[in-house]
Amino acid sequence: MKLNIFKHLFIAASCILLIAGCSQSPQTADSGNSKSTFKVALLTTGDINDGGWNQLAYDSLQQLKKDMGVQIANQVTLKTADQLPAMRDLADQKYNIIFCHGFEYGERVKSIAKQYPDTKFVVVAGNVKQDPNVATMIPKLEDATYLLGMAAGGMTKSNVIGMLGGMRIPVIQSTFDAFAAGAKAVNPKVKVLTNYVGNFDDQNAAKEATRGMIAQDADILFHNADQAGKGMFDAAQESKNVMVFGSNSNQNNLAPNVCLASAVINLPTAFEQETKAVQEGKFKADFVELNLANGDIGVDWNPALKGKVPADLMKKIDAAAEEIKSGKLKIKRNVS
Repeated sequence: MKLNIFKHLFIAASCILLIAGCSQSPQTADSGNSKSTFKVALLTTGDINDGGWNQLAYDSLQQLKKDMGVQIANQVTLKTADQLPAMRDLADQKYNIIFCHGFEYGERVKSIAKQYPDTKFVVVAGNVKQDPNVATMIPKLEDATYLLGMAAGGMTKSNVIGMLGGMRIPVIQSTFDAFAAGAKAVNPKVKVLTNYVGNFDDQNAAKEATRGMIAQDADILFHNADQAGKGMFDAAQESKNVMVFGSNSNQNNLAPNVCLASAVINLPTAFEQETKAVQEGKFKADFVELNLANGDIGVDWNPALKGKVPADLMKKIDAAAEEIKSGKLKIKRNVS
C-alpha cells in the first residue's frame, strides 16, 4: 500500500515538473534581428532637466524608445575630462549610434571615431569633419530667432531689447546676430543689449544680468543660456511690462504670463531619421542642416499671449517665414 502511494506521488511530482518546465520562457528571447537589440545612446554636457537644450535631447531619446522600440542609454558629462571615457564606455557596449549633444564633443569624436568603426557618432551643433562613421547635425535656430527678433523690434515700447547668453561661443552669438537683424529689419532705431553669464548653469547670475538689462529699459528679452536661462524668466516675472522668448524647446510654460514664444528645434524627428538611416544601412557621414524650410526649426507661440502681437506685425513675420522657407530671405549662420 505504501509503495503504491509513493508511486502515485512520484508520478504526480514528475508531471508538475514537466508542466512547469514547458511553461517557462527563455530569459534571452530577443534575437539579433529584434529592434530591441538596436542600441541608441545620448551624451549631454548638462542637466537633462534644464527645461531647454539638454532636456530637449533627453526627451527626444525617450521618444525614440517609445516610437521605435530601441534600447537606450544616456550619460551626463559635466566635465570635459568625462567625455572621452563616456564615449569609449558606450562604444565598448556596442551602441549602434551615439548622439553627442553639443559642439563640445566634436574634438573628442574626431579622436575616437576611427577606433570604433561599427559605431555611428552624431554631433549635434558641431562642426566635425566627416569620418565614415561621423555626422554633424546643425540646428539652424537662426531661422527662428530672426522671426522672434522681428516680434521684439516691432513690439518694444522702449526701443531697447536684450539678449542673454550662457557662454560667448559662435553657436550662441550666431543666434543673437539673427535676433538683432530681425529686430532691426522692422525697427532700425532699436537698441540691442547683450549679456553673457559665463556658463550654462548659474540661474542667479542670469537673473542679475537680466535685471541689469531691464534697468537699462530693455522690455523684451531673449535667452540662449540653457538652464541658466531660467533666471531670465524669474527676473521677467518679477518686473512690470517685460516679455521674453524661450529657446531650443518650447519654454512658454516656464513663464506663461510673460513668455510670448519660443524658438524650437524639432529634434525628435531628426533623431529618428538618423536612427532609421543607421538601421537601414543608409547612414551618411555628412553635415545635416535642420532649418525652417524642412520643418525641423520653428516658432511656437504662446496661445495665451499671441494676441498681443499687432496684426500687421504678425503679417510681416509670417511673410518673412515664407521667404526664409523659399530661400528668398537667407538668414546667416555665423559659425566657422
